[in-house]
Amino acid sequence: MKKSQKSIGFFLLSFFLTGLLTNSSQAQTNFNLADYKNPDYQWRALDFQLGLNGSNAFSKLANENNGINKNYNNLFNSDLYSRYYSLKNSAHYQGVKSYSLRYRANGSNSKTDTDYENNTALSSSNKSNSQGLELAAHSINRFYNNNKRFFEVDLDFNGVFGNEVRKNETDEEFFPFLFKEKNKDYHASVSMPLLVGTGRIEEVANARLAVYILDDLQKAGDLSKPYNNEEVLAFARAITQIKNQRFFDSRIRKIDEITAIDSFLIVNGLKAKSNASYYTLLYDNWDNSAGPSRSAGNRFSIGLVPGLSASFYESITYYRDFMSGSSNEITYKYNIQDNSFGLDAVAYYVCEKPLNLYWQQSTLVNLGYSLFESKILSKQYTDEVLVSDYKEILHSPNLGLGISHGYGYFPNSRTSITFGADAGIRQYWNDRKIDDDPNLKINTIDFYGNLKLALYYYFSPQLRLSVNIQESYLYSSDNNKGNSLNESSTIKTNYFESNFDARFTYSLF
Repeated sequence: MKKSQKSIGFFLLSFFLTGLLTNSSQAQTNFNLADYKNPDYQWRALDFQLGLNGSNAFSKLANENNGINKNYNNLFNSDLYSRYYSLKNSAHYQGVKSYSLRYRANGSNSKTDTDYENNTALSSSNKSNSQGLELAAHSINRFYNNNKRFFEVDLDFNGVFGNEVRKNETDEEFFPFLFKEKNKDYHASVSMPLLVGTGRIEEVANARLAVYILDDLQKAGDLSKPYNNEEVLAFARAITQIKNQRFFDSRIRKIDEITAIDSFLIVNGLKAKSNASYYTLLYDNWDNSAGPSRSAGNRFSIGLVPGLSASFYESITYYRDFMSGSSNEITYKYNIQDNSFGLDAVAYYVCEKPLNLYWQQSTLVNLGYSLFESKILSKQYTDEVLVSDYKEILHSPNLGLGISHGYGYFPNSRTSITFGADAGIRQYWNDRKIDDDPNLKINTIDFYGNLKLALYYYFSPQLRLSVNIQESYLYSSDNNKGNSLNESSTIKTNYFESNFDARFTYSLF
């Protein structure tokens, strides 16, 4: 099986690379993407999404000996999602803001009726409904001076709040009977990275788009003269400004954008004629050649990342029992609360380097030392009387290093190959205490390594191919130093995994 998978992967990769080499086009310029610097711009978007789905099912099973069994099932789900996204770039500021809100509601109802041949009938039903609210806020804010040194203040917040109620009814006499269950689940986490650093990374995909457009127009004879690098830079700045205007009608937006592109080419004396190829090439590149993302520059930063998280889960079950004709109700409640605090000292280095129009090099290095503490409280009740409780305190300082390096090959606007490797190591010094038991110390070392290859090939608007290959390795060593209740022990784990995924997409339209 392994040899077969490798053979298939090798065949698809060879086929893919052959297609690349035979279809890639060469640009008519030696333009350096790293020369492009974005003008001031801001992009804002507000998205809404509403999802509704439901089902209704009925089944009937007739058994020669046990009679007739009928099942009814109803299900309803709803989801309301909204997100605000903002991207801003200027000489002294780079920032991204994203705020989202999701509300979901689910309901289900099932019923089973059984009719026996002796004229007896039993019925049981189950009803449940749940609600959930998810909040998220993500913000990156880098404030630059004239020497590309910056101060960065970020925010990451996530909150999940949910509850569920289930009810059961039955005619069968088995006790104790679980007739209702309530579950609550709350979780919130927030961190605020505070960093200082030097360097800047610019998005240069619009510069690549400018070259794509000018190249195609020049090959089709739709340019009045050969273009130079200064004209590419000016065209890229114009594209950035044109793409970041606000419109509420997508058709008006497209008309305005193509008109602005046409005006730029006319004003700069580049437009030769207005025939079918001229406009079809503009439309095709504008719709299909804006990606993939390309970046240029490097950035180094150090700082502190304080973080807090709190979670609470509670489950209440209600049982009914019948004794001597009277009804007794028993309630069991279980809850667990987890509060944690972390303070990380971190250092990051990011480098995005366009080697030329077709090749991209990406490097990421991160180093961090973390102080982490978690307190877990668990309690169990029977009829509101505390029957057991549990307290755990975990101190887990840790030190980690991660490195990632990769390359991307983009022979044209519709084809890409990315490949690279990443590796990391992290050491944990865990000190765990449960109630009044002696502390349990566990030292853990984790090491991981991955090799990745991703391929994308665009045969036509109808047919596309994507291939993803990954080789992964994980090593973990847990050294339990023991206490009066546990003996010392060491557990070592080696884990290998290979993943291969190839997909053809064919569209009918």
